[in-house]
Amino acid sequence: MTGPSSTRPGFVAGEFLTRTYRVSGEAMVGGTPLLDQLNFHTELYIQLERIFVSPLLNPTVLTGNFKIGHMRKDSLGLVVLSQLRDGLPKREGQYMGRDHIDREVLIVVAGFEVRGSIRLHPSVNISNFIRTTPEHFIPVFNGNATLAEHREIVFMGGAVLVNRNRIEVFSVLSEK
Repeated sequence: MTGPSSTRPGFVAGEFLTRTYRVSGEAMVGGTPLLDQLNFHTELYIQLERIFVSPLLNPTVLTGNFKIGHMRKDSLGLVVLSQLRDGLPKREGQYMGRDHIDREVLIVVAGFEVRGSIRLHPSVNISNFIRTTPEHFIPVFNGNATLAEHREIVFMGGAVLVNRNRIEVFSVLSEK
């Protein structure tokens, strides 16, 4: 399942996934990218607009829809965004650069198996990065998230923002 990026300027659309719910909504980004907002340590919630809530095990059934709502950031397992660019921080240099390499990863988080690539400079030890970065959320590019209990439920996007605090297993599959 993928969705379009928001059609409204200054907003980004995404699938905000917890262990039990799929929340489709738009976050106002303005001058602050979504990844940076998720990584603000002083804010516990993120505001979403045009929200559609469904149970994760049956994501096509609508539980409710709301104009505005707030999600607790630490309850999120991951956020799936259709466009890779929407998953970058304001200071893109950490994840984008001509000398950066893709490292294919498998991450088990909040009941999902996330496969995709983490793009970092070759000098960065990815195992140390995952364990020691101060960021709560890290981007996995060109990823897909498969619900472990129901493998037919798959979310795909240009960027999957993974909550580090919810990671159960992290493995580097290969370096490109």
